[in-house]
Amino acid sequence: MGYEITDTKTLTFDDLEVVVKVATTFEEFERMQRIGADGTGAERDKALADFAETFLVSWNAESNGQALPTSDFYRLPITLKADILGAWMGVIRGPDAPLEQESSNGLDSPTPSTEQPDNQ
Repeated sequence: MGYEITDTKTLTFDDLEVVVKVATTFEEFERMQRIGADGTGAERDKALADFAETFLVSWNAESNGQALPTSDFYRLPITLKADILGAWMGVIRGPDAPLEQESSNGLDSPTPSTEQPDNQ
């Protein structure tokens, strides 16, 4: 059996499930990565709208008992938008590489000898 490639991933935030596209290009990834660092509020809003249009596949969000289309991403609280974007970035980046074996800070090293060698 081979490695399964998936184009989407489901992100979960309490009762909200968001299906996002994870197949992307470096250009799209870099554009999304710059959202928090560059630009005015209006430019960031546009970038978030681009994120929603490009990467949100579906979700179970509702408003007044009616399904909310992903094009209404702008209606979510800013903290939830940031959480969704951050979770997507984490999926795209992948897990951090495992660290090598942890250092003991020398606590388990033998005490160095202070004896002088015999020169006969």
